[in-house]
Amino acid sequence: MKIFLKLMAFFWMAVCLFAGVGIFLDTPMQIKADKKFINRELRPSVDFVKKFKTINSRLPTTKEFDSWEREYYYKDIPGNFVIQYLRGIEPIDKDDLPKFKNADWTKDFAIAVRRGEWMQYYFSWSDNYDPINYAWDDGFTVLAIMFFLGLLPLLAWWVIRKQKRKILRNTL
Repeated sequence: MKIFLKLMAFFWMAVCLFAGVGIFLDTPMQIKADKKFINRELRPSVDFVKKFKTINSRLPTTKEFDSWEREYYYKDIPGNFVIQYLRGIEPIDKDDLPKFKNADWTKDFAIAVRRGEWMQYYFSWSDNYDPINYAWDDGFTVLAIMFFLGLLPLLAWWVIRKQKRKILRNTL
């Protein structure tokens, strides 16, 4: 039974290390995918709103944005994402509200796209994209977490073994 538990602990460690190293090595691809997502899904909408504002001296209405999105954006760039043109806090998730504290909705706008479990944003008041982009720090963090998770059974086995030896010494 001891050999089986040791083998399972080492197998668990190998699986965790394999997953951690795999995720870490995928970091450059994730960084590239994040940039591609912004360029493909957010930037065309931002460019449209900025151009519209320059030409018309006002921001587009939601109806005008939806018309552009339907007629031009999805025709040229087929995506699986729904673009939201935000002119107020009504459709914003409660968890994301602090990101919008500097918005003056009379002259500002935001563009939002649901990306898996979270929203990716562009903020006109700061002229930048929400910094959810995956970075090398994230890859190192995942690797460290997976390494620690892989070591847990070995650490538990080492602590139990040490306690058993201590009990044996005290009984002798």
